[in-house]
Amino acid sequence: MSGWAPALRHLDVYRILCYRSLRHSHIPLMPEDEIFTANEYRDVYPAGIERNFWNRARNKLVYQLLAPHLGEGDLVMDVGCGTGIVVNHLKSRGLNIRGVELGAAPLMAGLEHDIDTGTDLFELEETRKHKIKAILLLDVLEHIGDREKFLGRIHRELPNCTTLLITVPARMEIWSSYDEHWGHYLRYDRPTLAAELTSAGFVPRKILYFFHWVYLVSVVMKKLGIQKQTDFSPIKATGVNAFFHRFLGFISSIESKLVPNAFPGSTIACVAHRPSGSMARSID
Repeated sequence: MSGWAPALRHLDVYRILCYRSLRHSHIPLMPEDEIFTANEYRDVYPAGIERNFWNRARNKLVYQLLAPHLGEGDLVMDVGCGTGIVVNHLKSRGLNIRGVELGAAPLMAGLEHDIDTGTDLFELEETRKHKIKAILLLDVLEHIGDREKFLGRIHRELPNCTTLLITVPARMEIWSSYDEHWGHYLRYDRPTLAAELTSAGFVPRKILYFFHWVYLVSVVMKKLGIQKQTDFSPIKATGVNAFFHRFLGFISSIESKLVPNAFPGSTIACVAHRPSGSMARSID
């Protein structure tokens, strides 16, 4: 396993990245004292974390799934966006993207006018909420106790939001103390996510597994009793480590096109729509 040490070191970076101040409504989701401090933001987002293979691959996936559902100029809101990794990427691809983050996150350079920190999604001005056409919930739902109520509020209070794009950690068989440590309520499978969305009034259109190789490595690690690490180092723009993450990001993107979707992955990505008279399809 020694050859995989750099990958294993960063394997669960997404679980840290998504453990942020995700109390998006008046629903009691997490204690307020769990909002990240400045030091905690620095620990979670070391310099260059956007170069991590997981962020590289997820950014591409999010764009590929989202873009076909947008009209020109449609407003996209990234809820719980942290320092703005996804906002920065989608902005560079020409999308009209904004973010909200409940904590005082140190934003990536150039995003000061694109992200509202210390902000609750549901407390945005009504006129602004009505302009939102798509919502991103990227590794958010697994931190929320009453997920259907939260999704239902989005359905009711953002009437012009026609598209949800969601990513969540997948497969309870790779549940570990890491999930417990970072406040996950569950790891999803596709039927569970489809049921929650349908109950809240949305129609899941596409639900797919992603990061298949990460799932395999996680299974092996659990079988061997290998503990997940929580310390993350900066990733420079050049050098061996940067090349390694570019390579793994490329592999992760390629495998998503080659591996049958029936094969599990460590992440589920989902596109859901506000219904227009059609029934949600059953997803196995």
